[in-house]
Amino acid sequence: MYNPQRFKSTDSNEAFELMDRHPFATVITVADDKPQISQLPIVPKRTDDKIELIGHLARANPHWKYFSSSQATVIFHGPHTYITPKWYSENDVPTWNYSTVHVTGRIELIETYDGILECLKELTSHVERHWPSGWEFFVPDDLTGDILPKNIVGFRVKDLEINFKKKLSQNRTPADRAGVLRGLKTRNDENSQAVLADMLSLYAPDGESK
Repeated sequence: MYNPQRFKSTDSNEAFELMDRHPFATVITVADDKPQISQLPIVPKRTDDKIELIGHLARANPHWKYFSSSQATVIFHGPHTYITPKWYSENDVPTWNYSTVHVTGRIELIETYDGILECLKELTSHVERHWPSGWEFFVPDDLTGDILPKNIVGFRVKDLEINFKKKLSQNRTPADRAGVLRGLKTRNDENSQAVLADMLSLYAPDGESK
């Protein structure tokens, strides 16, 4: 990922928080010079001060067959929104503000019943924490025993290299940033409000760095 120094963040806690809050990720591997891509719910987990990713996919999805042939890149898409130059002190070009985490690592397949069951429990616990519904985990009768590994493949992504980018108008003047903050406050969509919150964590309302 192109990540100029002014947008690069090395805060692993913030990176983990973004992955935790936005778990629907894009998983990319390369086989025979062709990208293999799946969009999957991925759970970030801290183990012994290290971060690993836990996921699963349908065995009918051929992507899992290529997991061992190359490293995987997992993209977590954080808040993002359009920035109009109408908000700047002088006319310029439009852009996009966003935060994203790209993770590269080694995939380890999980193909036992107990291992896959633990992957599913991890995901359920994770999403119910963010979007509680009261649903209690269970495995349908048609997926018990040996049937589960025949239908689902679990995996871990380990030995992670994390690339965290926060493009939040760091390259603009304080006056321009103040205009962006004022503009975002007029929007009601969730993404714009989330980008506004991220920017307010960096800047005072006048656009000056905190």
